[in-house]
Formats: sequence, structure tokens, C-alpha cells
Amino acid sequence: MTAQPQQTRRERHARPQPDAVAVPSAPGSSRTLAPGWRVVAVWARQELVLLLREPVAVFFSLAFPVIMYVFIGIPYASNEVAPGVRFIDVMFPSLILSVMANLLLMGMPIYLAELRSRGIDRRYATLPLRGRHFVIALLLSMLALVMAASMIIVLVVAVRDGVRPELWNPRFLTVMAGSIVWLSGLGFLIGALRVSSRTTQALSAAIFFLMFFGSGAAMPLDQLPEALRRILEWNPLKQWLDVEVGLYTGTGVERVEWLRLLLALPLLACCVLAGARMWRRRS
Repeated sequence: MTAQPQQTRRERHARPQPDAVAVPSAPGSSRTLAPGWRVVAVWARQELVLLLREPVAVFFSLAFPVIMYVFIGIPYASNEVAPGVRFIDVMFPSLILSVMANLLLMGMPIYLAELRSRGIDRRYATLPLRGRHFVIALLLSMLALVMAASMIIVLVVAVRDGVRPELWNPRFLTVMAGSIVWLSGLGFLIGALRVSSRTTQALSAAIFFLMFFGSGAAMPLDQLPEALRRILEWNPLKQWLDVEVGLYTGTGVERVEWLRLLLALPLLACCVLAGARMWRRRS
């Protein structure tokens, strides 16, 4: 597919559907804006369609954890790493987290950079719609992709190796939801940086791979030098993963691990505020 048809389609979709922006009013009166929920619903559906028209990005987001599972998970799935805990039990949260990080740390920033490079963000700013509608719609569309890809991973692992009942533990699901929020804030900040789209692609890929491999999601970090391991303890992605593994495997979570997650709150606030400020300046 050539770049010109993609650009034409993107520009056409930059204008929300008429029924999402306005609704008929009484005869003789001006048209009024549709309710916010209706705007968000239509816009989220539009953004999801646009994201699905990038099959390479969607495929890679799903293929990456599947490749990890095939080449690392399957050969050692049944190995017992602790009493009652298999290797696949320890690896399962990292498979789900890799889907989230891939879409939210790479997919969303690159998508936002594409909007900026084509000036579509400026066009959005001229519409009689609130900026939060776009943000919510984009997050909902990304969340739909995250949920779909995560369910595929769950089904694949469940069919071959089985999943633990802790998968439905409210605490585990709450921490998973918190990691989605944190990754969304960081991804939004990267996508709002006032740099070129190519720089955004390189930066998002570098951050993703450094944080992912530095979290121990792909391979254990035990053989690394002690100084490097201490530095990696402050990797936010590792902090989320450690808590998720402890909750899912039932091995427990230390108090210091919970305290480290508290650092995610001010970091999340800084990412959102800085990203929103840069996005408004651009628009």
C-alpha cells in the first residue's frame, strides 16, 4: 500500500462523523453538540479502525509474546522453579505485560507521532470538540487491542499448559490495570515529544527494549553483575512485573516491592502533565 492512499484515508478520518459531532435540534434552532459519551464512542470506533489498518504493527504486538512463549516458554514450561510453581507460571505475567508494553510504549507513541507529522493534531484542535474526548477515545481503542491480544495469550497458554486460578484474583487484576495506566501515561509522553516521527519510533523502541529486557521478562537477571542488578531494581517495568509474578504464583509480595510501586504515582502524574502540556502547545 502506498503512502498517498494512507495519507488520504487518514485525512478523511481526521474529521469526525457528522452524527458524532452534532445532533438535530428543534426546527429553527442551531445544531448542538452530541453528548460526550456518543462522541467518544464514535471516535473510539474510528480510531480502532485506523489502528487495525496497520496490520504489521498489530501483528508484531501479538507475535512478539507468542515467539517468546514458543522458544522460551514451551521447552521449560513444566520445570518446577519453586514448590508448586512451574516456569510457565512465572513467565505468564511477563507475556501479558509484553503485550501491554508493546502497544502502549511503541504503538501509541508512533501513532501520535504520525498524527503530528501530518498536522492532523492541529486539525483536531479546530473541531468543536474537547481534547479529552480524543484522549479517551484513543485510550479505549488501544485498550481494546490490549484486551484482544491478552486474551489470545491467555487462551494459548490455557490450552497447552493451563493457567492458575490467581489469574482472576482481584488484586492481580488491579495491579495489571495499574500497569496499563502507567504505561499509557509514559507512552503518551513519548508520543507528545516535539521531535520527528522517526525519532519517536527510535526512542520508543529503545525505551521498550531496555525496560523489557531489564525487567527480567525475557530472561532471568541472576547472572548479571550485582551493581547492574541493583540499578535494574529501579526499572519501573520490573517493579510492576515483580508484584504481578508474586500475586499470580502465590509466592507473595514483599513490602518493599509494594512501596516501589508507590513511586509510579508521581512518575505517572509527571508523564501525563508534561505530555498534555506539550500536546496543547503543538495543537
